[in-house]
Amino acid sequence: MKKHSITAIMSAFAIMLMFASASQAKVYLDVYGTTFKKITIGVPFFKGEKVAGSSADMSEVLNRDLDLSGFFITAPASLIDKELLDEGVEKQDVKFTSWRSIGIDLVCKGRVQVKDGELSLEAFVYDTLDGSMMLAKRYRAKQSEWRRVTHRLADDIIFAVTGEKGIMSSRILFTAGRRNLKEVYLSDFDGQNVTRLTNYRSITLSPTLSPNGKYLAYTSYREGRPNLYVSDFDKKNEIFVDRSDGMKIGTAWLNNSTLVYSHTSGRTSTIYTFDVGSRSKKAILQRDGILTSPVVAPDGSRLIFVSDMYGTPQIFSKVLPSGEVKRLTYHGNYNSAPSFSPKGDLVAFVGKISGGFEVCTMNPDGSNQRVLTNDGTVNDSPQFSPCGRYIIYTSLKGGVNKVNVMLFNGENKRTLRFTDFAEEQPRFAP
Repeated sequence: MKKHSITAIMSAFAIMLMFASASQAKVYLDVYGTTFKKITIGVPFFKGEKVAGSSADMSEVLNRDLDLSGFFITAPASLIDKELLDEGVEKQDVKFTSWRSIGIDLVCKGRVQVKDGELSLEAFVYDTLDGSMMLAKRYRAKQSEWRRVTHRLADDIIFAVTGEKGIMSSRILFTAGRRNLKEVYLSDFDGQNVTRLTNYRSITLSPTLSPNGKYLAYTSYREGRPNLYVSDFDKKNEIFVDRSDGMKIGTAWLNNSTLVYSHTSGRTSTIYTFDVGSRSKKAILQRDGILTSPVVAPDGSRLIFVSDMYGTPQIFSKVLPSGEVKRLTYHGNYNSAPSFSPKGDLVAFVGKISGGFEVCTMNPDGSNQRVLTNDGTVNDSPQFSPCGRYIIYTSLKGGVNKVNVMLFNGENKRTLRFTDFAEEQPRFAP
């Protein structure tokens, strides 16, 4: 799949005269600790931002992005007086003592220009304690792409503060629709640019994109039974269909060309790997009963899956290629939907607790199990972000499944919205 083509945003560059001081950022937030203190940031209106012709201010979108990240407290506009709003964007123009006096740790200044349909944004982030510069960048893009420029800036600010990029420029793959009609969609993280990828007027389940975005795998009832399909996303054509008897579901990608999925037929279930290039299929686990939801550790060393071999759905692991099967979950009579962190250090899953289905995490060996949601409803399909700091999942609210996101420790839960339908099985897309 081709990535969004933004004229020059892919080569956003530091303003060289200020790069040296920007690299000496004094604020660093350890977002992998058990707890952290949020940083208060002020984002006054960017100079000239109205010329972008946007329906919302760029600074407003940036404030929303930073608030959604869970790492910042964004200062309300009512806190910033006219004197601070009117000051310039260069360091010599910023009254750091005044910003500090109203509790602002960082301030982001911006200057926007539009010429011949091209937008240019110069952005500066300062530490108000000593006036040091944490970020100085210029972005160029088509005027219509102002929102993506703003998301890119938010990710760069998050990187400057935490040492790792944010998710505001991400896209989300999910299914949406009514009970008997679900299609696959792709959307920007903020709910913009929603695109329907399938149009079968049937039930479509378990969509996954290969890490390079080239292949889309999914299960669909479009031919009357649950067949597995793999499409070349760039060429928009089907390259594989498994039409054998039984249920084919629970797809995940081992690498750019190898798919892992489960197949249940009669009393027997099998977990297969399938190589898209050679069209070769290999069974890596087979037994009576149910095997489903297979996922492989990022380093390929371990398979985690769900089985009812002890009577109820539980999560198991198997060292690849020939290790023994080990049970990971013992608490409760229902544990399912495992998902590996991209760092391989955590597994998210769903457990039935006090009548509700809650998102939980554990170490890959089953230790240190924690409950992240505790609302007594149906939470499902947890998936980690590429950076491992966020978990996206669905939650049944008002009788409708909605996509939610939270930090990996359960903090900063937020509801996202992409369509007017029930939304399920979300994943961060490459």
